[in-house]
Amino acid sequence: MTDINDTANISSRAVKKSVGYASTDLLRSSINFLHIVLMVTAAAAPLVVVSAYIPISLAYGSGMAVPITYVAVTAILLVFSVGFVEMAKRITSAGAFYTFTTHGLGKPLGLASGFTITAAYSMITAAIQGGFGLYASALLKHYFGLSVPWYWCSLAALALMFVISYFRVTFTARVLGVALTLEVLVVLVTCLVVVARGGAEGQVPSALNPATWAGSPAVGVGFFLAFWSWIGFETTAIYGEETVDPKQSVPRATYIAVITLGVFYSFAAYAGVVGFGSNAPSQAAKLYDQYFFQLADSYVFGFVRTAMDFLVVTGFFACSFAFHNNASRYFYSLGRDRILPSVLGRTHPVHKSPHIAAGVQALIAAITVLAFAVGGADPLLHLGTWLPIFCTLAVIVVQFLVCLAVIRYFNREGRNGRAAIWKTLVAPAVGALAQIVVVVLLLRNLTFLAGADNLVVNLIPVYVAAVAIAGFGYALILRARSPERYRTIGQLRDEELLEVFPDE
Repeated sequence: MTDINDTANISSRAVKKSVGYASTDLLRSSINFLHIVLMVTAAAAPLVVVSAYIPISLAYGSGMAVPITYVAVTAILLVFSVGFVEMAKRITSAGAFYTFTTHGLGKPLGLASGFTITAAYSMITAAIQGGFGLYASALLKHYFGLSVPWYWCSLAALALMFVISYFRVTFTARVLGVALTLEVLVVLVTCLVVVARGGAEGQVPSALNPATWAGSPAVGVGFFLAFWSWIGFETTAIYGEETVDPKQSVPRATYIAVITLGVFYSFAAYAGVVGFGSNAPSQAAKLYDQYFFQLADSYVFGFVRTAMDFLVVTGFFACSFAFHNNASRYFYSLGRDRILPSVLGRTHPVHKSPHIAAGVQALIAAITVLAFAVGGADPLLHLGTWLPIFCTLAVIVVQFLVCLAVIRYFNREGRNGRAAIWKTLVAPAVGALAQIVVVVLLLRNLTFLAGADNLVVNLIPVYVAAVAIAGFGYALILRARSPERYRTIGQLRDEELLEVFPDE
């Protein structure tokens, strides 16, 4: 006798085929928590942080207190993660922050969050291409004698990202994993040798003393740069729908990613201080993007410096690619909810990748890169600096909303367990306060971080507000004119039953 479930599944497939069903499912249970950790860490771009942000902080931010700054930020983000992972245990969605905010604070604020985080990740993809294009162009010139403008390098990279993301998510994970492993190894080798040999003046324990902040050039800038180093760790929840046992994998991956990156950054910052000793801030100001490359030249074999020249390019690529995937899944989620055109919510019939959303994201990033190139902008100082400030501000504002969403969600749905009050009330409240502090630090140091004081830079907070208001306003319009679509904002889907909406 045919099982009733088999009959139902056959009938369901027949119906889907008869109405021209288009796949809207991601590839479920295809990746494990280790894959997620690799993709989160790739988004954080360890070599990029070490080669750029730590030297800037040494010169103009926390100064000799950079190591303790990274230790402090690690602790702050761990507190934020407590509420974040509790929400992830209840809600699994490729929309992550967007869906969390919707279920905690309501659909209008949820869509405001969704629009803001999508814009942020979409622009981060393009912003990182500034650094990629610059270093890739220099690499081709130095080692191969080829003169290729930076923007052609960036456009080629974006095309390659789309091709890779077209296939299964496991392919993406392997590509990012290889790039990440190599760049982490070369940084670790350099830092271990520098610390083991005692650097220029021996160990510097004061770099781990909070009292050292008193002598920092601008501790606010140091904290901002440290927070920027973790942007994208929400990736753990974004891949929840594609993860084996997301209720367990996402929390584990989140904590592992935050702690691992925290230890890595703190140790690298300490090695950077030890390498030049008391002269570290002045050397960082002089060497800037060559700071750790110079340490590699001075303390380890020459091939390590050569490896860093190549791996900084792959590091920028991996970082940009990780955010390309993040943005693609947000476009996919908003398309699946019919907030954006529903075609964005389709997945490849074989690979189950959000291939249409990935194509749109690659096109948006390419247009952004071209706009900066046509305008004669510097790839690092303009594309690679102005856009990240917009993106970072947007992400921090959304993280603040997520903290509030966690508190309100569990106040409404109830709490279980001894530590529930700490996990879903105290920790998110502390996390919300921390996000406010970071926003204030960013706004106070806006022109310094941008390296310019002009109207475009000064209006960055207005751009973020405009995107959020657009999302909030659109939700209100849908509530008044299309209640059915309004109800789909941030909706959850059962893993085995996905409602099919007709194309509009």
